[in-house]
Amino acid sequence: MDASMAAAPDERETDAGSLLSPDQLLAAIGGRLAEPLPLIAWARELGDLHAALISAVLNPRHSPDTTEAALHAEIGKVIDKINSWAAFYVRHSRCARRHTHSFGEVISHVAKTYAEAWWTVLHADCEELRHSAWVHLGEVREGYAQLIGDIRAGRVQLPLGWRGIGHTRRNGSPFPEQETDGSDAPDQGLHQQPHL
Repeated sequence: MDASMAAAPDERETDAGSLLSPDQLLAAIGGRLAEPLPLIAWARELGDLHAALISAVLNPRHSPDTTEAALHAEIGKVIDKINSWAAFYVRHSRCARRHTHSFGEVISHVAKTYAEAWWTVLHADCEELRHSAWVHLGEVREGYAQLIGDIRAGRVQLPLGWRGIGHTRRNGSPFPEQETDGSDAPDQGLHQQPHL
């Protein structure tokens, strides 16, 4: 467990202070909210990483030390931290409908949209494009607001999160227990159903 999550073990249930409001989240992503809460720090970090990712994609030679792959890996680590925090602090309603994304993925999506919208507003020549970016950020903000309302009301349950096959790669193999031996023969066990 992350040390920052151990601060208040008796406050497991979701309350008004556990989840950031849409305005708090956008302020945290933009670095305008400086309260010492882990979720605020992680939102800011995701905002910075997604902004750096825009630069790395648009100018790959400008900063060779910060590669696109490295930034994606760092984003994945922050998403994992948020998911671990959410597993402990966010209300889980067993009978609620399931959401498609983990809480960390949701926060990362808001941060990505925020970074891309601001980049577009500051750099795009097309007024219609700038307007579309701002409208999309507003839509994402409203979607987050509805999600937070649904979580608090017990109408939605978030998955714990999984970083996908790309995260489990080792030696070119998408499966952590399978070591590659240089042969191209597929593992016959991959098509068998797991025993439950």
